[in-house]
Amino acid sequence: KDSETSLDPTLRDKSNKPFRKYVDSSGATGPDLPGSALLFAKEKIPLVDVIAVIGRIADVNSIADWKDLPSTKRGFVSISPPMWLPRKAYKVNIRKAKWLGWPVDPKTGEPIGGQELKKAEEARISKKGAVIGDAALDAIWDTWALGASISTPDKVANALKNYRRDPSTLNLNGLTLSAFAGRSVTGLAALTFIAIQVIAFGTLFIGPALRSFFDIDIGFGAIGDCDPTTCISINPFK
Repeated sequence: KDSETSLDPTLRDKSNKPFRKYVDSSGATGPDLPGSALLFAKEKIPLVDVIAVIGRIADVNSIADWKDLPSTKRGFVSISPPMWLPRKAYKVNIRKAKWLGWPVDPKTGEPIGGQELKKAEEARISKKGAVIGDAALDAIWDTWALGASISTPDKVANALKNYRRDPSTLNLNGLTLSAFAGRSVTGLAALTFIAIQVIAFGTLFIGPALRSFFDIDIGFGAIGDCDPTTCISINPFK
């Protein structure tokens, strides 16, 4: 029943199961994606893994068959049905996709990562079903999803303009900056949630306790009495 109601089209085919497993390391050699430390990924993001993903993306239509997604067949939508692709489905599609070639730098025409890295790794990552780490797949997903659990073709197309303008090149700096911008949205949402929790907790417990027992006013609500003659105010809201 889950496969019948899911927005993930890859869930219905049991042969996709190996491609749905989380991969923390692909065994890739060579350097990490430049600037990847700023993405705060759980695992390292090898540059080769990024190349393995980008080398399977020609344009927005390499990501999915957008017009045949389950979301396009939900309910009665006559003109413009929503085209929603879940993250897991994207990973399956990329891992199964055909290798198009090692991307080159748009300015120099040299292979991304250099000739030696290409010589060492292309045979492995060009195979059908090559092992690709989830950290790299997630980094590229974040360039267009901006923290969302689904992606749409318009967002994918707009993101690809920043680093994959044609099927042969890769602007590595553009990709890193796009991934950082996407990951920042998620981080900002998390910080906002934490701030709300801190303010709520401070208003209910910390602020009143300090006013009542220590004559210290740090703000956070109005509950609790602070002796005006001895009260020490470090209230940032005043």
